[in-house]
Amino acid sequence: MRTLVALTLLLAACSHNTIAGTNIPDEPQTRAVLEVLNKYKEGMEERNASAVLALTAADYYDTSRVNRPIDYAALQKELPVDLARLTGVRLELTIKDVKVDGPKANIDYFQVLRYAVKLPDGSEKWEPVQSDDARMKFEQADGVWKIAAGL
Repeated sequence: MRTLVALTLLLAACSHNTIAGTNIPDEPQTRAVLEVLNKYKEGMEERNASAVLALTAADYYDTSRVNRPIDYAALQKELPVDLARLTGVRLELTIKDVKVDGPKANIDYFQVLRYAVKLPDGSEKWEPVQSDDARMKFEQADGVWKIAAGL
């Protein structure tokens, strides 16, 4: 019995804190980046372009769009228009990995997106589920984490 207690104490002393349900280290910078992702999710579900843009870096630049890259100026114009067309958004995020390296960070996640649009007859239509692996990039300036790419 004493051996079991000693082994348990030894393993507990050697274990590293992780965020519940993940293998992601529970560190202040990791939590800070994840909080920005959570605010992004909330902003999208509220269809609040101003809230999402407030989380975005002024030098935002994303090359993941198929037809063309998008920068912050284009995002400022397009996001409010895109969100105004929707009557509902549901976004589920499953975090796969978080890497923080100084003032830069990446979150790899799996997303499930559903959204509704208003039809000409006034009814609402929920579009089919869109799901995919995604990566959001972040940068820190003056102690504040902002989204640098990946919306």
